[in-house]
Order: sequence, then C-alpha cells, then structure tokens
Amino acid sequence: MTTIAVVGFITPAAAVLGGSLAAQVHPQLVRHGSVTGLASPSCSSSAFCASTIDSAYSLTGIQANASSNGTGQTVVIVDACGDANIATDLTTFDAAMGLSDPTLTVYQPQGTPCSDPFGWGLESALDVEWAHVIAPGASIALVEAKSATNGNLFGAWNYSLVHKLGNQISNSWGGSGACPSQAKTLLTAAAKARVTVLASSGDGGAWGSGTRQTIQYPADCQTVLAVGGTSLSVTSSGAYSSESAWSGSGGGYSQGTTEPTYQTKANITDTYTELGKPDVAAVADPSTGVWVYEKGSGGWVVVGGTSVACPIWAGFVADVNSWRAVNLFVALGSVDPFLYNVVYGVNGGSSNYGADIHDVTTGSNGWSAGTGWDAATGIGSFNGGSLASLLASSKGA
Repeated sequence: MTTIAVVGFITPAAAVLGGSLAAQVHPQLVRHGSVTGLASPSCSSSAFCASTIDSAYSLTGIQANASSNGTGQTVVIVDACGDANIATDLTTFDAAMGLSDPTLTVYQPQGTPCSDPFGWGLESALDVEWAHVIAPGASIALVEAKSATNGNLFGAWNYSLVHKLGNQISNSWGGSGACPSQAKTLLTAAAKARVTVLASSGDGGAWGSGTRQTIQYPADCQTVLAVGGTSLSVTSSGAYSSESAWSGSGGGYSQGTTEPTYQTKANITDTYTELGKPDVAAVADPSTGVWVYEKGSGGWVVVGGTSVACPIWAGFVADVNSWRAVNLFVALGSVDPFLYNVVYGVNGGSSNYGADIHDVTTGSNGWSAGTGWDAATGIGSFNGGSLASLLASSKGA
C-alpha cells in the first residue's frame, strides 16, 4: 500500500520569500483527444506504458539496482490544487504497471488547496506516477499549493527548500513572462543546497526573441533544468528507434538574459546571444503519450505535453543522486554547466555526447531541430544507463 501523510500549514520559518505575486499559471499537459477515460491501459506506440519508456530510454539496468534506482532520494512534485485521490490513484497505476508502491507524503503548506480534477488533479497524478516510474526506489513528496498563483507555487518551492524535502524539485507548470525575482532568490538557495530544480518548457511552441510568444517561466530561469518535448518512436520490441521535436515543445531565447558562460563555451546555435532553452528533452507529444490513472478524470487517460517530460527527467536525476550518494558524492544541484560543457562539449563535440544523449535532429516547434543543441529539444534526451553512469562517477557534476 502507498504510505500517505498529509502535512498541513506552513511553519513560520518557511515563510514565502519575496513579495506577493498573484499571476496565474497553468499545468503543461495535453490530453490525447481520442483516448480518454478507458477502463484499463492498453500499451501501444501511441499510448506508452512504463516498461516501454524504461526500455526506450535504457533505464532498466539502473532501475534493477537499489544503488541507482532512486533509493534514499525523494522526488518533490510541486503542483497547485493536487489530486484528492492521489494515494489510490497511484496504487491503481502501480498495480497495472507492475510497480511497488513508494512512500508518498502530501504537503499542504498554505492549507486546504483548491480542487481541479480535470486540470491540476490530472497533472498531479501524472507527475507523481511518472516520477515513480523512472525512480522506482525513491520516495515522493507532493507539495500542493493552495492555488495556481506565483506566491503559492513559489511558496511551495520555499517550503521544500526550508524543510529539505528532496534533492530534485519537478515543476510541470508555467506562466508567461520573464523569470520572477522571487524565483531567482529561491533558485540561488536551491543551488547552495545542491537541489536540482526542473521545469517543463511549455506546450505552445517557440517563444522569446524572434517569435510573437512571451517567454515562459520558470523554464526561462537560468539555473532551472528546462525540459522540452519530443515525439518518440520505438521498435516492435520497445527499444528506442528515434525522436523528433514535438511541435508544441516550448523553447527559445530569453529576452533580457545574456547567454550564460556555459552556453557560450558550448557554442550553441544562438544568433541572439541570450539564454537558450530548453536544456534537455523527453517524450511529450500526446500522439505518443503515456498512460496516467486519475479517478477524478474518469480513470485511465493518455496524456502528453512537457508535463510528461519533466517528471521523467526528475526521476532520472533522483536515480543519479542515489548512485552519487553510494559513491559518497554530493547531489547534482545545478547540473546545466556540466551537461553543456562536459556531456555536450563545444559544438556538441564531446565524446560523451553520442554515447549519453539522443540528439534530436528532426521536427520543429517553430525553431527547427538540428544537429546539436536547438531551441526545440535542447541537447536532446537521455540514454539513461550511460548518462547516469557518467553523472554518478563524476565528482564535479
């Protein structure tokens, strides 16, 4: 059975940093229009189950080992409203996917949250279930913000950092505009605490300089690991075949934020000399979506969006951090510089790049994918076992 404890109001020591921000944000998920509310999951190339994603991204080897499957780690999920049925939803999902239930703790730092089963409820179930798929040994902490405002969602970040809930914080939500000062303050604290903060890059295609779309926070924050989206193809046996950029994958160039040194050194394609996002990618196209169980939405639903890609990467970071702990290394923390300068290298020329990353070279979100980094898929998706080994064995990662 899933272990669940609901933890109530925020303590005075964990008061929200910065001013009150009232802007509304939204989850980054897209339902598959023709496959919703079915009685049971049927795995296919357009509706992935856990085993296929694990196989496609070469994760089964590290997941079989308690030293590298997230054991000892906690994946923190930040969402507004939450999922009132998350414990039973997760148990139902795990039973269908052949997984053991993890330890799940629900936090409500601002009191009883809003209710939105078809939006944030489904988002919360997706995030918890798929972080667990990728890091089956990890505990899950679902931090439910009272409402979908910056103040409450960033307050949930703050709560997680003050109470040291976990070394990875997953955020499958976003809003329009530049990285808020409140987020920057919290990200500085996260970096000092060796906490990796991840965010979906959005589901509206290209944004920022050269487009008509406003940049998307918190994906456009420099020290966030921003995760874009792909369409994933697998072989008949479930092995990785190819990926292309999903048309809805958010990404672009952040006006007002100078390209960081680690991107300049990597010589990414950037005519604007501004911060480029996303950094990495994973499956997100709703036409190659994943199964999620959420009672409030009618049961089994196929879901896409960069909301899928973000918890997949968050679970992977937890796997790596469990392995790093065995090696007596500190947690990854702000991993972007290492990914760009050691894994990717100048112009994608590192010997690690071909071995550890799937370079996504086809498709477009408004920016065309191509060889090396691009503003649709970043440096690409992970070759799980290989990249995990490098990150776990590199003390400076």
